[in-house]
Amino acid sequence: MAKGKRKLKVFEAFAGIGAQSVALRRAKIPFVSVGISEWFIDAIISYDALNHGNEELPKVPSYKYQLKYLSKFTFSIDSQKPIKNLKSIGKEKIRQLYIANKRSKNYGSITEINPDKLPKIDLLTYSFPCQDLSTGGKTLGMAKGSGTRSGLLWEIERLLKGLSTKKHGLPKYLLLENVAAIIADSNKDDLDEWLSFLRSLGYKNSDPVILDASEFGVPQDRKRCIIVSSLKKKYEIDGNLKRSSKPNALNFYFDDYKNPILKKEADDASLNPTISRLNMWRINHRDPVSSSTIFHTVTCNMDRSNNAGMVRYDLYKGRWFRLLTIREAFRLMGFTQKQYETIKELGFSYRRMNKLIGNSIVVNVLAAVFSEVFKEYKQ
Repeated sequence: MAKGKRKLKVFEAFAGIGAQSVALRRAKIPFVSVGISEWFIDAIISYDALNHGNEELPKVPSYKYQLKYLSKFTFSIDSQKPIKNLKSIGKEKIRQLYIANKRSKNYGSITEINPDKLPKIDLLTYSFPCQDLSTGGKTLGMAKGSGTRSGLLWEIERLLKGLSTKKHGLPKYLLLENVAAIIADSNKDDLDEWLSFLRSLGYKNSDPVILDASEFGVPQDRKRCIIVSSLKKKYEIDGNLKRSSKPNALNFYFDDYKNPILKKEADDASLNPTISRLNMWRINHRDPVSSSTIFHTVTCNMDRSNNAGMVRYDLYKGRWFRLLTIREAFRLMGFTQKQYETIKELGFSYRRMNKLIGNSIVVNVLAAVFSEVFKEYKQ
């Protein structure tokens, strides 16, 4: 980092497990996290493990105080609806959540954040829910006032309006990441309205660019839209990004079943051959997996017709195919094996980890974007 340059102050809205912070570190961009917004308990705990797991634990007060502190926030155990009784998750989970919330500076649900309470922010990232934009959902859209989950985008409008009146002002940079369908005709008017609002605040928006993970070092067909907004200048993203050579899928595929750990993970991903799954096999199978294989998009539920790919597995109780293991899914999202192991130690089930990783962002893609936009900050 050049002399005199300071660290980026980063706020991650819809933070998930923290792919944004992981990508900034991979891109060697000096930064400090000034806060996140997340309400999904599993994601909050995972974010803390990935980004603060090596830090000293904060002093943990009494259970009564933990509950009092956490009661200020709205949390969810499924990322869809608020939890009614926080005590129901148990004392140990309460303790984990307290530590994670504190260390990650979590401001909680995006709908409840008071912009007056936000710190100075240089970069705000917002990868808002895609369910109502994605072809895998009901395509309900993201219109302002629609009440859809994708419509939570407009909570960012509320926060930016509030920040615009404060002494420390607006973030210098914004980064939007979402599914490619955000630029579809059905969403065009809403996206245009959003970008027009940003221009009214003084932001210069990059042209929307669709980036495929398979061009950035992971063998996954995952196309996502990126838009960078800056108070400084308009960034030309697409042509300047550093692409990677075609990835070798065998480096992301773990079929050494003599290894008891990999065997257990494959068992967890194995399936009974129901009629619907036999149809899934016909559509999605990757048999055999070769160096040139490109897997489908990793989703938050791979046990459905449109999944990341099924592979041959005939070693377990007569089942002859399986889904990707969670280790493979993490690798296909650009996380390291060590980072996968960190989340694995939290003890989540296959389905819960699948939900976490399917809703994340490919680290390689974000790192490439950050490297281009913040190259003057690079160490």
